[in-house]
Amino acid sequence: MDGLFETLCAALGMIARLAGGYATVIDLCSGNTKTVDASGREVPHYPLENYEGLEEVRQISSPLLFPSRREEGVLHFFLPLEGCLLAVNNLLHARREAGLKATFREALPLIARVAGGEAVLFDRQGMRFFSVGSGGKESVRGMGEFTYLGRQAMELGRPVIGPSLLEEGAMAVRIPVTAEFGLGFNNVLAVKQKKMLASTSRRDYPRYTFAHIIGTSRAIQHCIRQARQVAVTNSTVLLYGETGTGKELFAQSIHNASQRSGGPFVAINCGAIPASLVESQLFGYEAGAFTGARREGQQGLFEQASGGTLFLDEISEMELELQSRLLRVLQEREVVRIGGKKPVPVDVRVIASTNKDLWQMVASGKFRQDLFYRLNVVDLRIPPLRERVEDIPLLVRHFIKQFRDTFGTFVRDISPEALECLMAYSWPGNVRELQNCIERTMNLATHEVILPSDLPALIRNCACRLPENTATATQSGQIAPVYYFAKLNSQGHLPKTDNDGSFFKTPSFCVLKGTTQAVERSTILRALEETGYNRRRAAEKLGISTTTLWRKMKRLGLLSGSTTGS
Repeated sequence: MDGLFETLCAALGMIARLAGGYATVIDLCSGNTKTVDASGREVPHYPLENYEGLEEVRQISSPLLFPSRREEGVLHFFLPLEGCLLAVNNLLHARREAGLKATFREALPLIARVAGGEAVLFDRQGMRFFSVGSGGKESVRGMGEFTYLGRQAMELGRPVIGPSLLEEGAMAVRIPVTAEFGLGFNNVLAVKQKKMLASTSRRDYPRYTFAHIIGTSRAIQHCIRQARQVAVTNSTVLLYGETGTGKELFAQSIHNASQRSGGPFVAINCGAIPASLVESQLFGYEAGAFTGARREGQQGLFEQASGGTLFLDEISEMELELQSRLLRVLQEREVVRIGGKKPVPVDVRVIASTNKDLWQMVASGKFRQDLFYRLNVVDLRIPPLRERVEDIPLLVRHFIKQFRDTFGTFVRDISPEALECLMAYSWPGNVRELQNCIERTMNLATHEVILPSDLPALIRNCACRLPENTATATQSGQIAPVYYFAKLNSQGHLPKTDNDGSFFKTPSFCVLKGTTQAVERSTILRALEETGYNRRRAAEKLGISTTTLWRKMKRLGLLSGSTTGS
């Protein structure tokens, strides 16, 4: 027994240091004790009453961990060992933690004011336990809430910086102070004040943020996550997307979530302005630079956007000669006005958009390769509506509410059958076409709930379901188990209609945009069979020109002796 007691006495210093408090060994037979503190010094008069839970462990004679009822964060650990009892606590460490927390509580109002936002303390799990608002006063906002950045900082053991979830464009910092708690702060108030100042001084303040982008599909959420990540940088962004997908919506959202959110957002549609005017619009001109120029000259959009973002919409429409000037501005970060000689420095983030394949344009010599690489630093592809069909119900109900509030109509919802028609249509015009469709329907609907009969004929007739005997038809090579949609012919007109107003007697002659080669092949063969292999009549049934039909047949390997001409 004495040997065990002496062994434990020799180890007390190391145990106390590891625990961050006091370590005591008690000989249960003789009553002898020895206590050592975290520095390894013996403390002869340390009272055993300081070990809360001592009486409980004497009764159960098994290891026990006992949280203190007197001091927050203090733990007492007891371990019975063959007539001896080892008692350990973390009292000194807990008091140091408490002292640090008290110090940071006092400093939090100053930190909040300097940062221009709020400051918080959080525990090792990332849960807030003390918060100070932007005015420097203690706040209950968010108390007990989990912060992902806080937990990440505690797990990594280093500061973590990321966008604040409270305000677009604001940043949040999380710093682990000890293993038990950390400090966080953001600049939410400063960003709000900058936005308020900008909104009162500029009429063209961009109003869209990521919160305005509607959709829960994987495709759109992935795009939003990428856009949020790139927003906090100053990198040039190239947005790819078909007409109507919301490229400017994303551009404004990126600007409003960036550090430039307080600066100007200037947009120019490179395809809507005559080529002769684009140069003067972008770079500005000096007084008397050309006939009709203002006497005082004019700033270009690059100068107007300095400190903010310049959005170049439909960049693919820009002429080659102008592309070289744009490249120089992006490289040198300065512009020379038309008729001027002095370069003007500009601090601009450029976001460009296109609905065309720029790389194909580079290959065909219609777009400068060096400009493409300068713009294509970060490329984001905005998915078309047909790739996120599951978002259509959300968008439809959003537009219904929007136009109900605008028009004051009685329409309040849409029927499942009408919604099914909308989800079966291909939407070549994407979200903009869907919005226009709902606006048109809201103006003409005669029921509280939109019915299929209220929808435009193009959507009502072309969003056709398959025949009931789908399996038999598929095996015969006539059609495939997908939805079919009408398509404009080569002259840009809708296909001819039958007397009953429908586009085709059978859904197999509605052409699906983006359909597979197998389906396209079987559809063309069906048309040829029903017209006696007369290409002109088959082309009319398919709603395309004979030239387009010949080109498709050649691509699909259908040009043979048995397939005659018109």
